[in-house]
Amino acid sequence: MIFLTYYRRVNYIVTSKYIEQFTLPSEIHESLFVGNLWKNPNNYSKYKTHKIVRETFTQDIWYFYYYIGKEMFDNGVRSFEDTTVYSYVSSKPKEGNKKSYFELYNEYGGFSTIQELMSECSNNKGNDEFHFSEIQKYESLRQMQDNNMINVLNMEHVLKLINMTLKELQTFCSVKVKDVFSHINSGDVVEYNLTEDIEEVVDELDEGEEVGLPLFDSPRLTKKINGQKLGNLMYLVLSSGVGKSSIVTEKFVLSCFEHNVKVLKDETGEMKFEKALIFVNEEGKKRWQSRLLATVASRILKKPIPRDVVNRGKYTPEVKEILKEAARWLKQNQPDFIKLIVLKKYRIEDVINRIEQYRARGYDKIYFDTFKPDQSQNVERWLAFSNSAQDLYDCIKEENYNCSTLATVQMKIGKEFRYIDLDSIGKSMEIVEVAAIVMAGRLMFADEYPNCKYELKPYNWEKSGFDGKWHKKEYVLDPEKKYLILFLPKNREGSEDEQIIYEVISDLNVWKEVAFVQVPNNGSNYNK
Repeated sequence: MIFLTYYRRVNYIVTSKYIEQFTLPSEIHESLFVGNLWKNPNNYSKYKTHKIVRETFTQDIWYFYYYIGKEMFDNGVRSFEDTTVYSYVSSKPKEGNKKSYFELYNEYGGFSTIQELMSECSNNKGNDEFHFSEIQKYESLRQMQDNNMINVLNMEHVLKLINMTLKELQTFCSVKVKDVFSHINSGDVVEYNLTEDIEEVVDELDEGEEVGLPLFDSPRLTKKINGQKLGNLMYLVLSSGVGKSSIVTEKFVLSCFEHNVKVLKDETGEMKFEKALIFVNEEGKKRWQSRLLATVASRILKKPIPRDVVNRGKYTPEVKEILKEAARWLKQNQPDFIKLIVLKKYRIEDVINRIEQYRARGYDKIYFDTFKPDQSQNVERWLAFSNSAQDLYDCIKEENYNCSTLATVQMKIGKEFRYIDLDSIGKSMEIVEVAAIVMAGRLMFADEYPNCKYELKPYNWEKSGFDGKWHKKEYVLDPEKKYLILFLPKNREGSEDEQIIYEVISDLNVWKEVAFVQVPNNGSNYNK
């Protein structure tokens, strides 16, 4: 490239104070960026809101051609031809002792320099956005050097930085800054590895600690909502005491542990570990660990322990060994892949800061138990709830940190209704606008069992061997058992017309997914 040889001889912006690694690689991107703009002047409109100044470029020549092109475009010129450019630079008056535009234009080789560059861009089909991104990256690195934010004597670190994309550099620096200031307000947030001291917890539980109600394994629901899809904000809305934390523990958190155990056994090396953050504000570390142990004992080891036995403590050797075995199963995983973050003081700001801090490290599963208004905002409760929901979604959505997020919400009035839709969620309506999925449930009413006034007709889908089509097969409810009906009043990933029934075995901390159902929506009279 002749122009490359030429412009190395022309006047530089003062770059001697910067290391070569932050200047030389930028040169080619600057030239090709400007060449692309001159070849396609309409592209100037894309960069109107960007701050592009002399310091953005390492060389005067390319800032000159960029600036002249921008002025021509702003004045309505849409075709940068030799005569047009010559006429424009000739018309610009000389300012004081500075060289005129016309003198600089001739000094830099006039139209022949930029013409050759435009031809090069045409041959290479250059990408102006890519070149501008690289220019901004090196400009940022030079500014960081100016502010003594980089040890330029550490070449290994310097090479690591220049090999990043602009976005990667932004993320890297953001995480480092958050790490530096992570101790600020740290008294309000306590962070643990979820498996930390878990075997010792068995001994502490033996003294009589309580556990909550677990739930696990839901293939029908997984199909309905398309699993834990990145970028989705999901809500689980249940009345107090029904089992929000238990569902999160077994269906979501335990799925991460089970997946990671499979990764450890994967000989192909194709699977990756799942990493999760669990935010809790109504329970502590020991309560969460005890529920997790009971869940593993019941669902993974198939050695369920009745709730009253766990609650009372004073275990038999057999029960204690089962809980120890559950602890050993959990500790197969990498110990720091699932974090439990206890919010001693509830602030949505702390939640978002932790998500931002850990997302670059691969933590893309977020569980939030329980989500509620942030009263530190000093606004009305409904507005605080709405603001918190928007802030949380803005953080985890696909266009930002792209996390799969489940937040539990306490139902206020919906438990009184037979059919639960968004209207029946009450005050929680302020938060559902940003959600991709809303799951809401209630226990089955006594008059919905077989041979009762409002008898439900559960079913499962079964493929016929005769015609190859899927047909409904009746599922008979047991009047002696307790069931929960889970509704999907909002589901961007699938249908909302079917509900799912779970058999609840409270004594063994088991929620067993058994069938589909369609609860009639017959209006307010039906709901009374």
